Amino acid sequence: MNKLIPTLTSVLLLGATLSNAGSGIFGAGVVLDNDGTTTLYEATLLGDARHAPSGFSPTLDSTGFHLLNLGTFDTATDTLFFKGGEMLTYKNGVSNVTGSNVYYKIDGNAYSSAISLSFNEDNVNTNAGDQRWYTQGSSFDLLSGLSNGAHTLTVYFDAPSSDGTHFENNGGSDFTANFTVIPETSSLVMLGLTAVAAGLVLRKRKRA
Repeated sequence: MNKLIPTLTSVLLLGATLSNAGSGIFGAGVVLDNDGTTTLYEATLLGDARHAPSGFSPTLDSTGFHLLNLGTFDTATDTLFFKGGEMLTYKNGVSNVTGSNVYYKIDGNAYSSAISLSFNEDNVNTNAGDQRWYTQGSSFDLLSGLSNGAHTLTVYFDAPSSDGTHFENNGGSDFTANFTVIPETSSLVMLGLTAVAAGLVLRKRKRA
Protein backbone atom coordinates (compact mmCIF):
# COMPACT_ATOMS: atom_id res chain seq x y z
CA MET A 1 0.00 0.00 0.00
CA ASN A 2 2.84 2.38 0.81
CA LYS A 3 4.30 1.88 -2.67
CA LEU A 4 1.09 3.21 -4.24
CA ILE A 5 1.15 6.50 -2.34
CA PRO A 6 4.04 8.14 -4.31
CA THR A 7 2.52 6.90 -7.56
CA LEU A 8 -0.89 8.37 -6.78
CA THR A 9 0.70 11.60 -5.64
CA SER A 10 2.65 11.88 -8.91
CA VAL A 11 -0.51 11.32 -10.93
CA LEU A 12 -2.37 13.98 -8.98
CA LEU A 13 0.47 16.47 -9.41
CA LEU A 14 0.70 15.74 -13.13
CA GLY A 15 -3.04 16.21 -13.50
CA ALA A 16 -2.89 19.53 -11.68
CA THR A 17 -0.03 20.71 -13.94
CA LEU A 18 -1.82 19.72 -17.13
CA SER A 19 -5.07 21.36 -16.02
CA ASN A 20 -3.21 24.65 -15.57
CA ALA A 21 -1.45 24.38 -18.91
CA GLY A 22 -2.64 26.38 -21.88
CA SER A 23 -1.90 29.43 -24.00
CA GLY A 24 -3.70 31.70 -26.40
CA ILE A 25 -4.48 35.19 -27.64
CA PHE A 26 -6.77 37.56 -25.76
CA GLY A 27 -6.26 40.83 -27.62
CA ALA A 28 -4.95 42.24 -30.91
CA GLY A 29 -4.60 45.50 -32.81
CA VAL A 30 -3.45 46.99 -36.14
CA VAL A 31 -0.93 49.84 -36.38
CA LEU A 32 -1.33 52.27 -39.31
CA ASP A 33 0.19 55.61 -40.19
CA ASN A 34 -2.64 57.76 -41.50
CA ASP A 35 -1.31 61.05 -42.90
CA GLY A 36 1.60 61.10 -40.45
CA THR A 37 -0.25 59.95 -37.34
CA THR A 38 0.65 56.50 -35.99
CA THR A 39 -2.50 54.88 -34.62
CA LEU A 40 -3.08 51.55 -32.88
CA TYR A 41 -6.56 50.42 -33.93
CA GLU A 42 -7.84 47.82 -31.46
CA ALA A 43 -9.25 44.77 -33.22
CA THR A 44 -10.37 42.83 -30.12
CA LEU A 45 -10.63 43.52 -26.37
CA LEU A 46 -11.84 47.03 -27.18
CA GLY A 47 -11.19 49.81 -24.68
CA ASP A 48 -8.80 47.80 -22.49
CA ALA A 49 -5.78 49.68 -21.09
CA ARG A 50 -3.55 46.65 -21.63
CA HIS A 51 -3.33 47.53 -25.33
CA ALA A 52 -1.02 50.49 -24.59
CA PRO A 53 2.51 49.33 -25.55
CA SER A 54 5.50 49.92 -23.30
CA GLY A 55 8.01 52.40 -24.72
CA PHE A 56 5.75 53.62 -27.55
CA SER A 57 3.08 56.29 -27.77
CA PRO A 58 0.73 55.57 -30.67
CA THR A 59 -2.71 57.13 -30.73
CA LEU A 60 -5.10 54.49 -29.35
CA ASP A 61 -8.37 53.95 -31.23
CA SER A 62 -10.80 51.74 -29.31
CA THR A 63 -13.73 52.05 -31.71
CA GLY A 64 -12.72 48.74 -33.32
CA PHE A 65 -10.73 48.09 -36.50
CA HIS A 66 -13.23 45.68 -38.02
CA LEU A 67 -15.53 47.40 -40.56
CA LEU A 68 -13.88 50.75 -39.83
CA ASN A 69 -13.90 53.47 -42.51
CA LEU A 70 -10.32 54.74 -42.66
CA GLY A 71 -11.26 57.71 -44.84
CA THR A 72 -10.71 59.15 -48.30
CA PHE A 73 -7.22 59.54 -49.75
CA ASP A 74 -5.78 61.67 -52.54
CA THR A 75 -2.60 59.81 -53.53
CA ALA A 76 -0.89 63.11 -54.40
CA THR A 77 -1.26 64.58 -50.91
CA ASP A 78 -2.33 61.83 -48.48
CA THR A 79 -0.54 58.77 -47.08
CA LEU A 80 -1.56 55.46 -45.53
CA PHE A 81 1.11 53.03 -44.30
CA PHE A 82 0.84 49.63 -42.63
CA LYS A 83 3.22 49.93 -39.66
CA GLY A 84 2.67 46.67 -37.76
CA GLY A 85 0.42 45.41 -35.00
CA GLU A 86 -0.04 44.40 -31.41
CA MET A 87 -1.01 41.19 -29.65
CA LEU A 88 -1.82 40.18 -26.08
CA THR A 89 -1.16 36.54 -25.24
CA TYR A 90 -1.38 34.35 -22.15
CA LYS A 91 0.42 31.21 -21.02
CA ASN A 92 -0.10 28.89 -18.06
CA GLY A 93 1.83 26.01 -16.54
CA VAL A 94 4.22 24.38 -18.99
CA SER A 95 2.80 26.22 -22.04
CA ASN A 96 4.75 28.92 -23.82
CA VAL A 97 4.00 31.43 -26.61
CA THR A 98 7.05 31.68 -28.86
CA GLY A 99 6.15 34.45 -31.29
CA SER A 100 3.51 36.73 -32.77
CA ASN A 101 2.72 37.76 -36.36
CA VAL A 102 0.32 39.92 -38.32
CA TYR A 103 -0.62 39.56 -42.00
CA TYR A 104 -2.44 41.97 -44.34
CA LYS A 105 -3.76 42.23 -47.89
CA ILE A 106 -5.50 44.80 -50.07
CA ASP A 107 -8.70 43.74 -51.83
CA GLY A 108 -8.41 40.26 -53.36
CA ASN A 109 -4.62 40.17 -53.49
CA ALA A 110 -2.54 37.56 -51.65
CA TYR A 111 -1.66 38.08 -47.99
CA SER A 112 1.68 39.62 -47.12
CA SER A 113 4.46 37.57 -45.60
CA ALA A 114 4.37 37.36 -41.82
CA ILE A 115 5.21 40.66 -40.11
CA SER A 116 6.80 39.69 -36.81
CA LEU A 117 5.67 41.49 -33.66
CA SER A 118 8.44 42.02 -31.13
CA PHE A 119 8.14 41.01 -27.48
CA ASN A 120 7.11 44.16 -25.61
CA GLU A 121 6.19 43.34 -21.99
CA ASP A 122 5.91 40.37 -19.64
CA ASN A 123 3.31 39.95 -16.89
CA VAL A 124 1.13 42.74 -18.29
CA ASN A 125 -0.72 44.58 -15.51
CA THR A 126 1.08 42.21 -13.08
CA ASN A 127 -0.87 39.23 -14.45
CA ALA A 128 1.56 36.29 -14.51
CA GLY A 129 1.93 34.82 -17.99
CA ASP A 130 0.20 37.68 -19.82
CA GLN A 131 2.45 39.10 -22.52
CA ARG A 132 2.32 41.93 -25.03
CA TRP A 133 3.88 41.87 -28.49
CA TYR A 134 4.18 45.08 -30.54
CA THR A 135 5.74 46.49 -33.73
CA GLN A 136 5.31 49.85 -35.45
CA GLY A 137 8.54 49.92 -37.46
CA SER A 138 7.25 48.66 -40.80
CA SER A 139 6.32 51.04 -43.62
CA PHE A 140 4.21 49.33 -46.27
CA ASP A 141 2.55 51.89 -48.58
CA LEU A 142 -1.09 50.81 -48.80
CA LEU A 143 -1.98 53.38 -51.48
CA SER A 144 0.77 52.48 -53.93
CA GLY A 145 -0.57 51.41 -57.31
CA LEU A 146 -4.23 51.54 -56.31
CA SER A 147 -6.88 52.72 -58.71
CA ASN A 148 -9.49 55.30 -57.77
CA GLY A 149 -12.45 53.91 -55.85
CA ALA A 150 -13.23 51.81 -52.79
CA HIS A 151 -10.69 49.37 -51.33
CA THR A 152 -10.55 46.90 -48.43
CA LEU A 153 -7.69 46.25 -46.02
CA THR A 154 -7.89 42.74 -44.49
CA VAL A 155 -5.82 41.55 -41.51
CA TYR A 156 -5.34 38.48 -39.33
CA PHE A 157 -2.89 37.39 -36.61
CA ASP A 158 -1.21 34.21 -35.42
CA ALA A 159 0.93 33.17 -32.47
CA PRO A 160 3.09 30.01 -32.53
CA SER A 161 3.19 28.23 -29.17
CA SER A 162 4.05 24.95 -27.48
CA ASP A 163 0.34 24.11 -27.84
CA GLY A 164 0.29 24.75 -31.59
CA THR A 165 -0.40 27.94 -33.57
CA HIS A 166 -3.15 30.20 -32.24
CA PHE A 167 -5.12 32.45 -34.62
CA GLU A 168 -6.92 35.75 -34.10
CA ASN A 169 -8.97 36.05 -37.27
CA ASN A 170 -12.51 37.15 -36.38
CA GLY A 171 -13.78 33.59 -36.29
CA GLY A 172 -12.21 32.77 -39.65
CA SER A 173 -13.58 35.82 -41.48
CA ASP A 174 -10.55 38.02 -40.73
CA PHE A 175 -10.70 41.72 -39.82
CA THR A 176 -11.48 44.28 -42.53
CA ALA A 177 -11.44 48.06 -42.86
CA ASN A 178 -12.39 50.20 -45.84
CA PHE A 179 -10.98 53.29 -47.51
CA THR A 180 -11.43 55.22 -50.75
CA VAL A 181 -8.88 56.55 -53.22
CA ILE A 182 -9.91 59.67 -55.14
CA PRO A 183 -8.36 61.31 -58.22
CA GLU A 184 -5.35 63.52 -57.55
CA THR A 185 -6.28 67.16 -57.03
CA SER A 186 -3.87 68.17 -59.79
CA SER A 187 -5.63 65.80 -62.18
CA LEU A 188 -9.00 67.35 -61.35
CA VAL A 189 -7.58 70.82 -61.93
CA MET A 190 -6.25 69.74 -65.32
CA LEU A 191 -9.61 68.22 -66.21
CA GLY A 192 -11.29 71.46 -65.21
CA LEU A 193 -8.90 73.55 -67.31
CA THR A 194 -9.38 71.18 -70.26
CA ALA A 195 -13.14 71.53 -69.95
CA VAL A 196 -12.89 75.33 -69.82
CA ALA A 197 -10.60 75.38 -72.84
CA ALA A 198 -12.98 73.13 -74.76
CA GLY A 199 -15.86 75.42 -73.88
CA LEU A 200 -14.02 78.48 -75.16
CA VAL A 201 -13.23 76.72 -78.42
CA LEU A 202 -16.92 75.86 -78.90
CA ARG A 203 -17.95 79.45 -78.25
CA LYS A 204 -15.51 80.75 -80.83
CA ARG A 205 -16.76 78.26 -83.42
CA LYS A 206 -20.38 79.26 -82.79
CA ARG A 207 -19.54 82.95 -83.18
CA ALA A 208 -17.73 82.21 -86.40
